[in-house]
Amino acid sequence: MSNSFKVYNIEEEIIIDANHNPDGNTKYHVCYGTVDWEKNGTRRPAVFILMSYNGKKNYMVPAHLTLNSEGTTDFEKVYEALTYLRMKYLVNKKYEVEVHKDVANVK
Repeated sequence: MSNSFKVYNIEEEIIIDANHNPDGNTKYHVCYGTVDWEKNGTRRPAVFILMSYNGKKNYMVPAHLTLNSEGTTDFEKVYEALTYLRMKYLVNKKYEVEVHKDVANVK
């Protein structure tokens, strides 16, 4: 396979402004999609976190969730988004996905 093979496919994405960058150029991308870690065509459902800087997703820097804030922390915001996607796309141990339409919205 070529070097351009993407290990993941994003089906739904929640974008959250990071508290530690007040100009709004740093964001968390909490995603639901499928991953193919072995690059063999076998995709499994997953929830994962990416970060972007100035509108460009960074794949080399791991998501770092700050724990301090005058309001809601980055950890709390990202955890809420992760929980929302986990509940909406309920994944069982056999990697079958059951989509729930009646999940509460994340603000």
